[in-house]
Amino acid sequence: MNVPISPNGKSEFSDGISEAGKYVQMKAETDILCIISNCPQLNNPCNAYNPTPIELIVWN
Repeated sequence: MNVPISPNGKSEFSDGISEAGKYVQMKAETDILCIISNCPQLNNPCNAYNPTPIELIVWN
């Protein structure tokens, strides 16, 4: 979700900046607990109010 902070310090909802097939890869240097939410925001037009599935892959 794209929520930029304006120069006056307020958060604003904006259209998403990612496309289908984009990904984020992270490397944990220590044990972690990760919580991910793909919940729609009722007042956010992101994805036309239609959240789409995500895929998570964890390597040990």
